[in-house]
Amino acid sequence: MDPTEQESMRTRARQGFSSLGDVSSDLLRNVLNLVRDEIRMASAEIWQKAANAGKSSTMLTVGGFVLYAGFIFLLAAAALGLSLVIAPVWAFLVVGAAALVVGATLTMIGKRRLSADILPRETIDTAKEDTKWMRNQLT
Repeated sequence: MDPTEQESMRTRARQGFSSLGDVSSDLLRNVLNLVRDEIRMASAEIWQKAANAGKSSTMLTVGGFVLYAGFIFLLAAAALGLSLVIAPVWAFLVVGAAALVVGATLTMIGKRRLSADILPRETIDTAKEDTKWMRNQLT
């Protein structure tokens, strides 16, 4: 609001009256400011959630590569150790099947965690409350 508008409102307030046009104009301006603020808040919330998801997926990827390298060595050691008891071909098949089961389980857990809700729930709830408040003010 520019200084001339503020002065005009002060003058009207001092005189003790406001026209219907002034009240409607103020209401519209306040509603527009409220909507603008809600949009900014939703945008900030979405960006924050997206940044968190990006960081989480990066950590998941890097951790997965490191685990993969270590896991290959452990699988090879397990298969070589098991080959002392059974035929080497069967030892590597047993270790490979166990690795597939563990890998599939970890993949499902990671996928479930990444599919978290990224909607700006707080902003949506606030917007609903604001809408209720505005309706109550108009009735």
